[in-house]
Amino acid sequence: MEIKKHDVVIRTSYDELEAYLMLPIIKFEDQYTKEEIMDALAAKRISEGIDYDLINKMISERLYGREYLIARGKAAVDGRDGYYEFQFDQNLSSRPEVKEDGSVDYWTIHAVEIVEEGQVIALYHEPVIGENGVTVTGKPINAKRGRSQPPLTGKGFDRSEDNLVYTANMTGKIDRKDNRIMISEVYEIYGNVDMKTGNINFRGDVLIHGNVTAGMSVIATGSITVDGTVEACTMEAGKDIILRGGVLGAYRTNIKSKMNIYAKFIEYANIEAEGIIDANSVLDCNITSYDRIFISGRAAGIIGGTVYGAKGVETDRCGNDKEIKTRVEAGVHRGLLKKLYDIQGQIDEDNEIIEKINFGLKQFDEMAKAKKVDVKNDERRIALMRAKIMKQAQLATANDKLRKMNDIMERAKGAKIRIIRDIYPGSTVAIDDIIVQIKEQQQCVQFEVNADKVLMFSIRDEFVG
Repeated sequence: MEIKKHDVVIRTSYDELEAYLMLPIIKFEDQYTKEEIMDALAAKRISEGIDYDLINKMISERLYGREYLIARGKAAVDGRDGYYEFQFDQNLSSRPEVKEDGSVDYWTIHAVEIVEEGQVIALYHEPVIGENGVTVTGKPINAKRGRSQPPLTGKGFDRSEDNLVYTANMTGKIDRKDNRIMISEVYEIYGNVDMKTGNINFRGDVLIHGNVTAGMSVIATGSITVDGTVEACTMEAGKDIILRGGVLGAYRTNIKSKMNIYAKFIEYANIEAEGIIDANSVLDCNITSYDRIFISGRAAGIIGGTVYGAKGVETDRCGNDKEIKTRVEAGVHRGLLKKLYDIQGQIDEDNEIIEKINFGLKQFDEMAKAKKVDVKNDERRIALMRAKIMKQAQLATANDKLRKMNDIMERAKGAKIRIIRDIYPGSTVAIDDIIVQIKEQQQCVQFEVNADKVLMFSIRDEFVG
């Protein structure tokens, strides 16, 4: 059957951004006209991006039996949201790096990022609005519009008039959380903390590029980082404590952190952390973590003293071949329960006192109503109000302690003690106050509670191959 001129074939792509035209083969004496083709395009509602030169060429050169791209629409170009390019290191590391030889590098812990006054800390890249498109049939294609970002908030920096450049206006520690940047003061000591510097009590972070000598005190609401050795001293931090050179406590060192403690080694010291404790070795210490304790690295181990991790303890070695007494504890023990009962007792006592104070205040109000007098300025009533405020503050603190203690108790459930290499006779393992005395040297074992007994399981298979 002979194909006629009116059998023009027009096809559009699925997104209508392209239209194709095919002119079927016809007799030599016949000819397509531009008007015919334009009518066919109009019938398909193709009106945008038409290549008229190509249409003329297809007609004049008799380009039949093959599709040609005859119209092209315009794709939408999506905008790009505005964004900040931060000019400081945000990849802080809270765990030391274990090298291939098994040693632990505590210098890899990067808990504090310092910026200098005048340093550019952020650059803002404005949004790209985007460009709408259109199909070959004339349908508009809306582009996604780039959205602006709100200016950075916080303190310790200035921004340019156009809000594009942010510059530190002080030297200090920089922290970022979402759209908020805080630059705060850092107490940085280039040398030792000794009698010349005096004791340190600082609201913020402390960096010590030297030792903390015997008899000194370092207290900070933020983190404490010591590059050198810590001797017999007192140290307390509201955040992490990082002791790159280790601790030589001489039985007179007390170190506490409300977060984590990292140390190259710890000897003859009392250590307490609400978070994890991570060290290479521990010698004759009294150590408490209300989370986990990790003693790892080349020649890592716990020798002597008592080590308690509420959630568990993991160490390469426990004790030594001299059978020195070494105690490792985990889980819920009597010390935790006593603290819990003491806090609950304090809460009950505070509530009872507040109830009595409220009764006294009520009597004042009844007296004022009966005698029609104003008792607001009565010294006795003022004293009761002050006592109530003080007790309410104490009660809030006690309730906060109780919540933390309940969290610790929950965390301590199912605690395990893992010995990666050797545990020696003379060692004691205690979980939930259930005690096991080690009589023979064991290797690659894990202790956990089952049916009110501390059971020992081999974990050798975890380290084979």
